[in-house]
Amino acid sequence: MQSCLSALTIGILSMSLSAGAFGAEPLATITVEAGRHARTDTPVSISLATVPEAVKGLPLSLQEVRGVGRVAIPAQIEQGWTPRLHWIVAGTLPAGQTRTYELVAGAARAERVVKANQDDKVLEISVGDNKVMQYHHAMVPPPQNIGKIPEERRALYNHNAFIHPLWSPKGNVLTDIHPPDHIHHLGIWMPWTHTTFEGKMVDFWNVGDGTGTVRFSKFLSTTTGAVYGGFQCEQDHVALKTSKGEQTILKEVWDVRVYNVGGPQKGYWLVDFQSTQRCVADQPLIQDEYRYGGFGYRATRQWKGANCENLTSEGKTRKDGHGTRARWCDNYGEIDGQWEGVTFFSHPKNFQHPEPMRLWPEPNNHIFFNFCPSQAGAWEMKPGEDHVFRYRWYVHEGKPDVEQIERIWRDYAEPPQVKVEFKRPQAAIDLFEGKNFSKWQKQGEGEIGWKINDDGVVQIVPKSGSIMTKQDFKDFMMHAEFKTPQLPAEVRGQGRGNSGIYIQRRYEVQILDSFGLEPKNNECGSIYTFKAPDRNVCKQPGEWQTYDILFHAARYGEKDGKPAKVQNARITVFQNGVLIHDDVEVPNKTGAGQPEGPNPAPILLQDHGNEVSFRNLWIVPLD
Repeated sequence: MQSCLSALTIGILSMSLSAGAFGAEPLATITVEAGRHARTDTPVSISLATVPEAVKGLPLSLQEVRGVGRVAIPAQIEQGWTPRLHWIVAGTLPAGQTRTYELVAGAARAERVVKANQDDKVLEISVGDNKVMQYHHAMVPPPQNIGKIPEERRALYNHNAFIHPLWSPKGNVLTDIHPPDHIHHLGIWMPWTHTTFEGKMVDFWNVGDGTGTVRFSKFLSTTTGAVYGGFQCEQDHVALKTSKGEQTILKEVWDVRVYNVGGPQKGYWLVDFQSTQRCVADQPLIQDEYRYGGFGYRATRQWKGANCENLTSEGKTRKDGHGTRARWCDNYGEIDGQWEGVTFFSHPKNFQHPEPMRLWPEPNNHIFFNFCPSQAGAWEMKPGEDHVFRYRWYVHEGKPDVEQIERIWRDYAEPPQVKVEFKRPQAAIDLFEGKNFSKWQKQGEGEIGWKINDDGVVQIVPKSGSIMTKQDFKDFMMHAEFKTPQLPAEVRGQGRGNSGIYIQRRYEVQILDSFGLEPKNNECGSIYTFKAPDRNVCKQPGEWQTYDILFHAARYGEKDGKPAKVQNARITVFQNGVLIHDDVEVPNKTGAGQPEGPNPAPILLQDHGNEVSFRNLWIVPLD
């Protein structure tokens, strides 16, 4: 298990930094654009793909630019294949306006943080001195005096892998476990109900039938930080009666993050929850059509009847909300004369979004809520495929404020755009020095037919052949500037300014005039034929554009005693400062690329018959 604090946290709440941080040369300049909507205390993040200091794990600080001054703000770096910077756009950023930040070298002092503390039974997350939630990793048995459970079946209800309590900002408990009417309910948890494996029904939810359960496996990380704290854990969805006996069917990873916003003074908590599930059996798990299953919430026992209610994004309540779809659903009730609630938001990328819901419609009942994609029909979880479910929680005081809930929805579903201008690292190697092709050779034999203009711009001479670096590269950061030519309107499709950057001659990042077009896997910014860019940020032909690329080569070793690839290549791409590919795993060569292999290989610039221009190409080897 990894515990993360000093290495990842670079945030502060005061305005003082370590000596020398103010006035330091920025490693990157970051702009947050509010877009069409005002933003208030909005969590944002960006990849630091081409900041070597971040990749090396060196201490960094974030400053907000205010006129000619700089103000240090809380920030946090999440390490991984691609390091990622997190911070809060504090206060209100009006619609249509921007904020600018600078990333600089040097440690910052952490003060108030979101803490993750683990003991032998639970992991607790708190903001300052206020508790937010507990995750149970030790088995919790049901109370002896609850429910009519035959003694020989009581052990089936022993459970872990759930969240309880979830506390409100006032400190009230908003969840329940082992309620007498549904002893298998466990605060916040995520099992599936009616499923089929090997032709037999498996119920991971109603554990009393003895066919399935969900168990905590291990913690992957815990994080304490100035922007968020939380944990990642692995859980096993276990079928208890297969042809092989007990068998883990799904491996699930929870990533839970509590943000350092709101609190008792502002009356809310903000939480991001992500579940990634992969079928690890040799046969698929069939999800049968059913009204229960998936992300579930059992509210506090104190909410019952007239003192509690549901409200969905479509205006439905407990009376008419069951079986409908919604972007969000608020669950709220009264405790000791005060109303409090939890809004659950479904991310637009979720399966079956807007998701169908299970709500208990009885007016005198307790509150139960479930996002349930299986209501929309049967579906299949195939071996080796990842299924990702993302939810944001808004834990709030008072009855639901629809305007506030919709603001949080927009932050989640339509986050502000973040642009980054990376500084050229000192270790960068010029690939074009503006005078010659000393670091390049023609693909195949012969002299390079491209031309270098007086201003150092390199231009393709169509049909003269592609060029590639003399040096081979493994892992690297790369910057490239390119310009597609103005062409007659009748020239269309792949004929409009076509070229490409072939990483290791194997994986192509496409260059094309795709201004104003829908993102596709053969348009500009695509990892050619494999993945479309997340968004189209192309400029018009004739304007200079940039690519900033972080590449981790495929890894080779032994698998089952034989030489084999053990890790796919990974690519992160910024186009014009906007992240368009975020740490994408590429399983094979793309398009006309060369076959994959264990050896490093050159960078190739493609001649595809158009006068595409290049300038300011540099690279930083990382191996």
